[in-house]
Formats: sequence, C-alpha cells, structure tokens
Amino acid sequence: MIKKLFPFIFFSLLAQAGHAAELGGVFVEDEITVENGEKLILNGIGLREKFWVDVYVGSLYLPEKTSNVADILSSQKAWRIQMDFVYEEVDKEKLVTAWREGFNMNQEKEVIQAISERMNQFYAFFSENAVEKDQFIIDYIPAKGATVSKNRKVLGTIPGTDFKKALLEIWLGNFPADDDLKRGMLGL
Repeated sequence: MIKKLFPFIFFSLLAQAGHAAELGGVFVEDEITVENGEKLILNGIGLREKFWVDVYVGSLYLPEKTSNVADILSSQKAWRIQMDFVYEEVDKEKLVTAWREGFNMNQEKEVIQAISERMNQFYAFFSENAVEKDQFIIDYIPAKGATVSKNRKVLGTIPGTDFKKALLEIWLGNFPADDDLKRGMLGL
C-alpha cells in the first residue's frame, strides 16, 4: 500500500514546493516578486516552436490572471515574460531576426519609427547565442521600463509604455510569434 501511495505523496509534495507548472522539462514558479516588491502570479505557460522544434518555454506573469489581451496590453501594472530555452543552441542573428519580425508584424510604421532606437538597444541584449537552459526575463516596472536579464544578470532597461506595449504584442498581438504559445501564456 505504501509503495502505491509513494508516487502520489512525492508529486503532491513537489507541487507544494512552489512550482505551478512544468512544460518541456522546465518548472516555473506559481508566484514571483519583481524589483518593486509587487507579487505577480503565473498567468500561463506555453512552448515556442519553430518548424516543429521546441525553442523555449514562455511564461507570462501578471498581477491577476486574465485572458483579455486588450486589458493586458493597456495595463499600467508590472508584468514578467520569462523565456527558458530548451533547444540546444539558437544563433544570435536568428534571435534578433525573430525580434525584428515580431515588432514589424504587430506595429504600424509610425510606432516602429518612434521606438526604433530602443528596439536597437533591445537587440543588443541578444549579442550571444542562446543555449539550452539559458533563461531570459523581461520585467516591466511602471515608470521605469522593461528590464531584460539573462541568467539573472541584468542586461539593461528600456523605458516607455509604447515600447512595453510593442514588446508584449510580439507574444500577444494579432500576429504573435507562435499562436500556441500565445494561448498558453493567456492560460487558454
């Protein structure tokens, strides 16, 4: 009887250890605290795939759960996007190309012109190949901006609510990088 209960007890304890979800071998926390002390909860988690290859696990953290994209994009509250890479190695040029495509697919020409300098600053954060187990975190803190970290090392902060919205639209906009990833991050 004990042998039959052991797996149930083990996994129950593991679930209570703070992990809310697992996807692609990546465990993510159910709640995190960002720089300004605000607690955010896991809204959803999804897998970024490209040509049937698993690239990274993407997690979206918000102050409260919602699947309403308009509310998320217009919110002036803190949020986090976490990307845990599961693919062996992604070339830095491919990363920057993907970011460019994401911005250009979801933004009008005027918005791109207004944020182009900050987009270039953002691209510079991806100056090395991303390898399996690399973790990129983008924390948006109101009145500060979007802070990008790689493996817990801060790379820089980009100000502006216009940039914040354009960045979020890469995952949640009308033309997201990956439809399944968008649904996962929205908790659908």
